[in-house]
Amino acid sequence: MEHLLAIALGPVQEFIATARRTRDLYAGSRLLSEAAARAAKALAQEVGAKNLIFPAPEDEAGLERLAGAGIPNVLLVRVPEGKDPRGLGEQALGAARDYLRERAEEVLGPRRDLLFWREALAQVEDLLEGYYAYLPLEGDYPRARERLMALLAARKNTRDFAPVSWGSEAYKSSLDGARESVLRLPEKEADRLRVRLGLRPGEYLAGPDLLKRWWKNGHGFPSTTHMAVLPFWEGVRRAGLEAVLKEALEELGGLVGEEARAEVHHPVLRDTPFAEWDVRLLYESRLEEFPSLAEDPGLLEKARDRLRALWWRLSPRVRVPPGTYYALLHADGDRMGETLDGLPSPEAHRHFSNALALGFAAQVKDIVEDHGGGLVYSGGDDVLALLPLHTALMAARALAKHFQGVMQKVIEDVAPKGTRPSLSVGLAVVHHLEPLQDALDLARRAEKRAKEGEPKRNALCVAYSPRSGAELMVRGQWSEDPPLTRRLLRYADLLRAGEVPSRAAYELLALVREVGEALPGEALVAEALRILGRKEMKRAYREELEAWLRTGEDVRRLAEELVLARPFAEALDQAGVPVESREVWDAH
Repeated sequence: MEHLLAIALGPVQEFIATARRTRDLYAGSRLLSEAAARAAKALAQEVGAKNLIFPAPEDEAGLERLAGAGIPNVLLVRVPEGKDPRGLGEQALGAARDYLRERAEEVLGPRRDLLFWREALAQVEDLLEGYYAYLPLEGDYPRARERLMALLAARKNTRDFAPVSWGSEAYKSSLDGARESVLRLPEKEADRLRVRLGLRPGEYLAGPDLLKRWWKNGHGFPSTTHMAVLPFWEGVRRAGLEAVLKEALEELGGLVGEEARAEVHHPVLRDTPFAEWDVRLLYESRLEEFPSLAEDPGLLEKARDRLRALWWRLSPRVRVPPGTYYALLHADGDRMGETLDGLPSPEAHRHFSNALALGFAAQVKDIVEDHGGGLVYSGGDDVLALLPLHTALMAARALAKHFQGVMQKVIEDVAPKGTRPSLSVGLAVVHHLEPLQDALDLARRAEKRAKEGEPKRNALCVAYSPRSGAELMVRGQWSEDPPLTRRLLRYADLLRAGEVPSRAAYELLALVREVGEALPGEALVAEALRILGRKEMKRAYREELEAWLRTGEDVRRLAEELVLARPFAEALDQAGVPVESREVWDAH
């Protein structure tokens, strides 16, 4: 008798999100995806690639292509008669754990003299949680899959708590406080060695943390500061002043020494000076992070003077200094469970899996990088990426549009009467020095609000966390006319052109927050119209804004969207994008 086998690997969010740097974030996602790929390969060798339903390769070479796009953490397999589903489940989990151990030995091994080696490997081996469930595949495939996923959920809720094999009296990890640090550094040289090892002074890391920190992917990964500086670089490039910036970086690098060198050859940095020079050189407040400058006040002041001279040379044509905000995008498919429940057979599910992996997930990297961003992961319908602000709205729109097109076609092929999935996106606008875990939390809350707001799903939610001021969230469905992305771009253009005073947005927002609940809608609209009427604005622009105001909720939306448009306006200005650019407008 044939069986259906489902395998879940984790913990996903906890392992990926335990990160202080973006390269930790990226490494965590890739390590879990590659462990899942190893498990899928072990299954394919036992039952044949064509019995894998999710992912769904045609052969082992096809599995390699799918692995490049990212293998999700849940695998679904049709087990032929005569094969033991339980044995296959154990074998797949063993292959995933073996992969992580192999990578740990490869990555941590060269520095084992600086580690508590046994504890480091034990922590990595204990990292992966794996669960599986299986049942006979009889007749109705949708019903069998539904029952199987319920069994898998029940198994995951029945946790195994094995005794800890790596406990010690060492300090806990600085990242999650769960595991003990495995660093074994001489006390007198500890912080100097930490810096050489890519750690911060006083940072204590466990085995899995070090596996992520030291993991090499061949090109590095851009930081949040890289994302914040890219609009500035685009403005410099448009102005034809690249040589001026590169000359200044070389001189600053000469003052700092070897610490100023960088090796981040990510595709979005390939044609920028930041593949060679540390991007922190362009931020005066961060110069003291270089030990050579921190230890020599005279040299530090010289570096500051050189930076100010650069701003003076660029300022007539480029907005200086570089910006400090970037965008973190988190996207997830809507109604995916309903869609899968409607697939009539394993063959239809395989077709759907391939379309999702190769038609969408494999294309996400190109879409993100075409907009100057860095893709952290793309597992099926789940996406996490960093983006510069001047292209973030366009990237969100492009992803949603591409996902909708792929899903529309595949559903017509395999289940014409089935549910059409859509993509909900959370976009967090965050300061580049904010803790990465806080930024992740905001992006996930924004994505959740995009899904759960009314009307539900198929939406974008943009969250703004200013360094000083209250957090702000705005939401709009992709089907709105005009969509939220275009409204924000329009308001950004009005702000950039000076047609709408900045103060108007904050006065409207103060009105909503102070008396919005107390006033009837008509009175709130009347007061908002009075505020706009007192501002120096051309009649056409005042009437354009007033046309939005019909209800009290409209006042809130206009106020919040005007405030939220400001960081995008500043980034577009810095990037040298023309006001009311047709190319940008059409992309929204």
